[in-house]
Amino acid sequence: MSNTCRLIYKSLAAAETVSNESLASLEKTAAGNNQSRAINGLLVLAGNVFIQVLEGPAEKLTALFANIMADTRHRKVELISFESQVPAQFDDWNMRLVDMHDLPGPIRKQMLEKYGQSHEQIKIPKTLPAIYAFLMDAKYVCLSSPWKNPPVESDLDDSSSTA
Repeated sequence: MSNTCRLIYKSLAAAETVSNESLASLEKTAAGNNQSRAINGLLVLAGNVFIQVLEGPAEKLTALFANIMADTRHRKVELISFESQVPAQFDDWNMRLVDMHDLPGPIRKQMLEKYGQSHEQIKIPKTLPAIYAFLMDAKYVCLSSPWKNPPVESDLDDSSSTA
């Protein structure tokens, strides 16, 4: 069995890539492809910037990264980190995508306060430790999928509860 490696990169998304339909298609296709390669990952979109973490066998990750670099949905691809023999942190799914713009208000506000903003978008940190924190925060947001079933305001109002 291969050792788990972790690759993190960021890129600028091509304009046509950031539509909800394109993102949903990208997530579904990547999940299927990654499953056959024993790769797991998380793709985060903040404005028009992608940041992605991928985990799996080194040879599979490097081949996938070569494909990503040639993919016209990405521009200015920048390798942030490649680590070998790491404990898997993103093995909850083969691919998951979170668009920071679609987060519910309270969660989006918390991410904006923690990471700052640029042009009304959550900023992706610049240092590796802060990038890890950002990706872990995005992971936990994904585990709950708050944008799929956001609570309605009446669920948040506890004045109707009885003691």
